[in-house]
Amino acid sequence: MQINGVNMQPGAAEYPRNQWYVAAFSTEVTREPMHRTLFGEPIVFYRTEAGDPVALFDRCPHRGMRLSNGGVLFGDTIQCHYHGIRFNAEGRACLIPSGGVPTSALAVRRYPLKEIGGWIWIWPGDAEQVDESLIPDHDALGLTAPGFHAYHGLVLTANSNYLFSLENLVDATHISFLHHGLIDDGNVAAHPYACHQDGVRVTMVREFSNEVIAPMVARSMGLKGTRADRTLELISYAPNVCVVRQCFVETDSEDKARRDSRLVFGITPTGPRSCIQFVALANDYENTHPGIFEDLRHLLMEDVVALDDIQILFDQLGQGRAPEVAVRSDEGAIRTRRLIAAQVAQEREKAKVLA
Repeated sequence: MQINGVNMQPGAAEYPRNQWYVAAFSTEVTREPMHRTLFGEPIVFYRTEAGDPVALFDRCPHRGMRLSNGGVLFGDTIQCHYHGIRFNAEGRACLIPSGGVPTSALAVRRYPLKEIGGWIWIWPGDAEQVDESLIPDHDALGLTAPGFHAYHGLVLTANSNYLFSLENLVDATHISFLHHGLIDDGNVAAHPYACHQDGVRVTMVREFSNEVIAPMVARSMGLKGTRADRTLELISYAPNVCVVRQCFVETDSEDKARRDSRLVFGITPTGPRSCIQFVALANDYENTHPGIFEDLRHLLMEDVVALDDIQILFDQLGQGRAPEVAVRSDEGAIRTRRLIAAQVAQEREKAKVLA
């Protein structure tokens, strides 16, 4: 599927680089250098003595060793394990043990970072075009909103194009079939919906009355009864964030408090056919279920296994022999695709102007 000259067919979909993507949870980045491949690029993460996160291209330009492979920190500098050359937090060589003055060529790329709400965001594109206003409002996500409790820590790797993960999360119709009744009683796929668009945000809304609540949902939401009125909102922020928001009011319990629970996903490409899902949880009440993230891992891995299999078949057939036919309930996904395609096309046009 070509939109504005951009390939947006899941399995081979393009993505914009002049955007912010989740690179890590705050807790993952410490004084111990950490390697992660994102956007097809090796990146090393660490923190300065002041606690600021740093991201550098993870390859020493001297003889090509990964800085994260045995590299150690001296103050705010990282030392290559091979020949001991040190690079400062800006990526410039500042010490050559064997002698000589560091040149401008002896440097690695430094990636702009922004730490907020338990996540570390990275800008993989043109550093001259960094725009912090493109980071989603973390209060709206629930991660920093007053009265909300945020929980972090689930990292899932998928061997499939990022758009598969993004669209899967805003598609409610697969829930009844792929997840075997874990989170619904089979009533979601045929349920009517409303689709709303506000800027880069697309929301699919479904309202349920006196619905039977699946045991895993009741456990994770802290519900005492078995039935509730529920609002399900599946929200995408082009190009890389999804929120699964569920609001419950129990109908067969004395507790009539409305609970608001949001699963927040940052989807980050690691390559053209692989990605990472960074999963956080935000509730307007304290979560008392100690196994919530294990339940979520079990549930979400069903999606990962399915999408990986779809990618394998897509690659075997090739894009020309793997057509995709959308149905009415794909409205939210198709709107999001158009938004992402517009972002990529705009980025290309700006690059031409600056060239």
